[in-house]
Amino acid sequence: MSSCDEGAPIEPPAQEYPDYYPDNIGSTYKYSITETDSVGNVIQNGSRNIFYSGKTNFRGREYVTQEDSLDFGTQSSVNTFLFRKSDTGIFYAVDTSQIALLIPDTLRQYVNLRDEMQLLFYPLASGSSWSLYRITADIQPGISVRILDIIATFEASEQLDLNLNTEIISVNAQKIKYDLEVFEDVTSEPLRYTASMWFVKDIGLVKFEGNQFILDFSGGAISIDITENLLSQELSEYYFN
Repeated sequence: MSSCDEGAPIEPPAQEYPDYYPDNIGSTYKYSITETDSVGNVIQNGSRNIFYSGKTNFRGREYVTQEDSLDFGTQSSVNTFLFRKSDTGIFYAVDTSQIALLIPDTLRQYVNLRDEMQLLFYPLASGSSWSLYRITADIQPGISVRILDIIATFEASEQLDLNLNTEIISVNAQKIKYDLEVFEDVTSEPLRYTASMWFVKDIGLVKFEGNQFILDFSGGAISIDITENLLSQELSEYYFN
């Protein structure tokens, strides 16, 4: 005869979702980038290179270190970002000192900034959406003022033909749309920007199209100088260690 403790919690089985963001240390990604103005005129072409250089502990969590370089010929930049994977998705550490610049001085005492933003939320399924990052000022119980809001929405699975490592391959990509709203004044409509990213199982981010802010926030920061210019970014080479 057997018995069980009916009061003991039953743990749900661990979920294993497709890996849309491989984090192999030593891996490299190279993207071609084109920047255009709002009517389609090309402003500049360039490249973006990413290298996963190691792991580090930050704020009590273990992150992968992402060395990220952007080269437009006449101008270039190099940044270091931190991301981690969990059962629920992909998280980037946030530079709260930069994001704090978006908060009016009169509201800063009412704001508690999140120290991570969630790039992906698993499972990627039809109709799913989540808050990538949000800033609100809690003035008093029941009264909040929105300052910034980024909502991610899974849109569809799409077939893409990509020129990867000098070979044309067809891939099934998951398209995520990111909508950013910046509230400069509680009495006026927010500034709105949008972009989309395409992720492929066992490869990662392969394509990006949209407003320039996305390129920054995908690395753990949000550009303060958001413009109407559009970026197109496509993976051309990748190598896993």
